[in-house]
Amino acid sequence: MGDKEYYPPRGLRDIVGREAYVYEYVFNEFRRISRLHGFQPVLPPTIEYYRLFEEKSGEEIKKTMYVFEDKAGRLLALRPEVTASITRIYLRKLRGEVKPVKLYYVSQCFRYEEPQFGRYREFWQGGLEVIGVKDVSGDLEAAYTASRFLDALGLKHKYIVGNVAIHRSLMKGYGIPLDVQDHVLHLIDKSMIDEAVSVLKKYSIEAGMAMKDLLSRSIDELESFIREYKDVLVDVDRVVFENERLIGFITSLRELGYEAVYDPGLVRGLAYYTGLIYEYKAISSKLRISIGGGGRYDGLSTVYGGPYEYFTGLALGLDRVILALEDGFSLSRGLDAVIILSTDIPLSYGLRIKSLLEDYGLSSMMVVVGKIGKGVRLASRKAARFALIIGRREYSSGSVSVKDLSSGVQVEVSLEALPLYLYSEAKT
Repeated sequence: MGDKEYYPPRGLRDIVGREAYVYEYVFNEFRRISRLHGFQPVLPPTIEYYRLFEEKSGEEIKKTMYVFEDKAGRLLALRPEVTASITRIYLRKLRGEVKPVKLYYVSQCFRYEEPQFGRYREFWQGGLEVIGVKDVSGDLEAAYTASRFLDALGLKHKYIVGNVAIHRSLMKGYGIPLDVQDHVLHLIDKSMIDEAVSVLKKYSIEAGMAMKDLLSRSIDELESFIREYKDVLVDVDRVVFENERLIGFITSLRELGYEAVYDPGLVRGLAYYTGLIYEYKAISSKLRISIGGGGRYDGLSTVYGGPYEYFTGLALGLDRVILALEDGFSLSRGLDAVIILSTDIPLSYGLRIKSLLEDYGLSSMMVVVGKIGKGVRLASRKAARFALIIGRREYSSGSVSVKDLSSGVQVEVSLEALPLYLYSEAKT
């Protein structure tokens, strides 16, 4: 093999060592917090039919999907995001569940984008989905659960919040075709406001001016905007409802102690959003890009032939979350112990110790060495807390010599007392 063949394809990574431990820790924390808040796990497939994403994934994502034919000529895609898969799974397997249906996932996604800092072609998302809740409580429960996860990691964050329902309703009122609406929102998402307005003006001068007006309004001015354009807006009652959802969402987050600000230019790049949308931004971090986001996608089920249903959800970019963590972030605990057996000790003795430690949730690995000093050095290099030494004397007396590698103190402990002793010491 040539040197280049030892590297993964461009935009993909080998995650090993401490970084792999951090990834695993973050994944497990996301799962733990999600379960504490009543969400249930779901494991979507990595490969889906391309048509699942074709209609509502958005302009940018469609351009960056990994698409291929299988041996039977079926057009497939590596999933670029997970919400479409969740909607499909709900329609196929979960429609009979008592609502609300609350799901979480930790999944890999794939997009053929230009690799850069915080952007990879293979990346991890931690997602939360709430199905069957019309009011803002569903949005808040998902958003707050994600915040509690970020809090658990010590990652300070804020919310940027928007409401795409007003943008959609305004463009519908001026007769803008749906595909053009999607393109305009894509341009706004890229902060290409002048270009978005120019596209609208090709269909209606008034539409372009109205959109420019909307994008200049503060949250306190949205109610007056809706009144001013009530004769243009499609389904004004729904727009009013979505505006009240927006205000309630921001107000509740602020009451919970989170910073939340309205941005009329926040529309996000996914075409299925129907109302409230938001992004998470890390505070006091070198990472300037969002670490995740979500919002309403009511009625996405109808795109796949199902009945209308209320959906809300979010996805955190777990790679970005990890990048945004402070340099001082450390795992709660790494490897607890290395069990060091001299070559004349039965392996079953070491494995018995591993079993005892496992019952207390203590991690360990076992090594067999000719010289005990070599094993202690290895334990230190593995950054273990304890070296558990078993030579002929310890084996004969049914004990273990425990060396605390952080303090250098060494004591002899009976096999029966070992797990509780290590557990107690590890907590100090």
